[in-house]
Amino acid sequence: MTDTAKTAAASQFPAPMARIQVRLGDFGLAPENLRYDEPADDGVPQLADTILAAGLLEEPIVRRGRKGEQPHLALNGRRRRFALLFLKERGDITDDYIIDCRLAETKAQQAAAIFLPNTEHAPVHVADVIVAIGKLRKAKMETPAIAKALGYDPLEIRRLEALSSVHPLVITALRRGRLNMKQVKMFARLPDQKRQEDLAQGALDGHFQDHHLTSAVNRDRVDATNEHLVLVGMDRYVAAGGRVESDLFGEMDDRLLDPQILQEAWRARIAPVVTALTERGLKVFAADDAAFGAPDGFDRLSYFYRNDYTEAQRAAQAAADEEVDRLTDALADLDATAEDAPERLVPMIWAQAVAAGARLTRANIGAVILSPDRDDFGVEPTFFSVPLAVEALPDDGIEDDVDDEIEGEIDEETGEEIVAAGPRRYADVEIPRLDVEVEGSSHLFHETRTDVATRGLIRDLADDPTTALTVLVAQLFKELALQSSGGLDSSALQIDAKRYRRPGPASKPIAGLDGEVYARLEAQREAYRASGLRPIAWVDTLAHGEKMALMAELTAISLDVREVRTTTIRHGARAEAAEIAALCGADISVHWTPDADYLGVHSKKQLGELMDEMQVDDPRSKTLKKDDLVTFVAECAAERGFAPAALYWDKAAAADIQDEGSEPADVDEEADEAAGAMVPETGNSPSEADAAAQIAA
Repeated sequence: MTDTAKTAAASQFPAPMARIQVRLGDFGLAPENLRYDEPADDGVPQLADTILAAGLLEEPIVRRGRKGEQPHLALNGRRRRFALLFLKERGDITDDYIIDCRLAETKAQQAAAIFLPNTEHAPVHVADVIVAIGKLRKAKMETPAIAKALGYDPLEIRRLEALSSVHPLVITALRRGRLNMKQVKMFARLPDQKRQEDLAQGALDGHFQDHHLTSAVNRDRVDATNEHLVLVGMDRYVAAGGRVESDLFGEMDDRLLDPQILQEAWRARIAPVVTALTERGLKVFAADDAAFGAPDGFDRLSYFYRNDYTEAQRAAQAAADEEVDRLTDALADLDATAEDAPERLVPMIWAQAVAAGARLTRANIGAVILSPDRDDFGVEPTFFSVPLAVEALPDDGIEDDVDDEIEGEIDEETGEEIVAAGPRRYADVEIPRLDVEVEGSSHLFHETRTDVATRGLIRDLADDPTTALTVLVAQLFKELALQSSGGLDSSALQIDAKRYRRPGPASKPIAGLDGEVYARLEAQREAYRASGLRPIAWVDTLAHGEKMALMAELTAISLDVREVRTTTIRHGARAEAAEIAALCGADISVHWTPDADYLGVHSKKQLGELMDEMQVDDPRSKTLKKDDLVTFVAECAAERGFAPAALYWDKAAAADIQDEGSEPADVDEEADEAAGAMVPETGNSPSEADAAAQIAA
């Protein structure tokens, strides 16, 4: 290129801005600055320290002040000006501090200074900052030197150094947005580089699970929240030689680096408790946590229902519990780290042992395992029994011998049941064909009737463990040993351990029926929670009779014979329900009679049919409105101990078995809804059901 061409090319570029020096006292902020009205942010003090250490590495651009303005006004560099003013207020510099600036004299230069430094500036990713700190460390630059050169706190530099030491894939994942800074900090706490690499690769591949990282970091981690410290205290742990490491990022509790020292200190603290309980005749063990089994030669304490207690046991238990409460309240202000705290805990722990033994008649409290606890003054006792010698057994009248008691397919397109002639068979399991009377019944009415009947059968089966055992074993045999199909819909017993529940507002248990069973199970649940055991271990502590009762209750609540629509009759489930009802002598009227909730879905005609079934002939019923008639029928049923025959599964099944191949009649649902009332049903009377049962027999 010729000199003339070079001169022509250079003339196309604007002249460079002049460099000037401006006193801080003469350095203002131009109103046209893009963020003129924004106040100083929280990062300004750090920027001030950086400027103090390294100076202004980027010169602000200023224009000359006009009338009434300071001599020079910054078109950009608002935060740098705030940082300089911060240093002035702190006393590090004065108004005479000299600032190297560039002077924008033309309108074009001023416009460029206002917009271009903000719009044409590529933001620095935090990953690049971390990598840069790592390069400084590799260049043998010490942490204090880096901190001094950048004006950063040494702690902040150490944090960035820790982040720079993670596996390179972690930084890559951070830069690509696959990880966030909180997660990268967790990686920095994980010393295993191979594990870091595997987790980071998972993040890059899109299947990173945060809990995997957390679990890897917290594995074997003992921190300042450890339950051993409640009784030991941090000062005692440190005095014994225990080391403490603070979290570099200030986000996690201090880490205890010598957990063995902590455990030994805790065992030393409970020594007075061990001595006192041993002197009282107990075998004392210590455990690092509560996950332990019964010591050899001792048994876990069985759970006893309160009704199993004698009057003397109830009185002794109440007195023992009261003493425990009194001693516990007296220790409310106890500092568990105090030197004499273990000795002061002994009376309370012994009172707990007495309370645990108050319910035993054929055993005594013989052993205790002491474990650390975050709440109960730093130590929790778990007691175990030892059987009494035969000659020492009381004559309580308890015998030693154990009691001897130990459908159809649905069309996927129409939702209608596929009706076939003759009895239905799925492989080895025969399903009889039933003719269920649903003519004139709405879906809601049919669902409500089968719902209440299900709840009634739940109650009766729960009261008959022998039948429940038969039902449970038969279901397992059918599912596991026989060739069976049709799924759970063809079975009354829902063996996949789902609780029976009717969806919607009507899901609340009925007090006298399944509500009673759920109340029993709630008591069992409380006993389980109080035991501190896992489910299998807890069930193993139950006596045979208690296991049988629990099995019956659990089996019962898995029953489901409810039918949502009149077009989906569950023939197989109904057949099994009838067999169950016959085996356990089900009688829903023993526990419940029709109430307002049940009767409310009946039409007036259907309520009249119930009165006929009860053989009630009262002229007043014909003049009553629907709500009043519901109340009247409920009262009549309660007086007579009456439940409709349709709620008796065994009687209903006998009445419903008719010639094969009949189909349920359709119901005009739209007309039903428009009328705002239930379509009446035509049901069998008790005499008809009994006659049908005799014919079937």
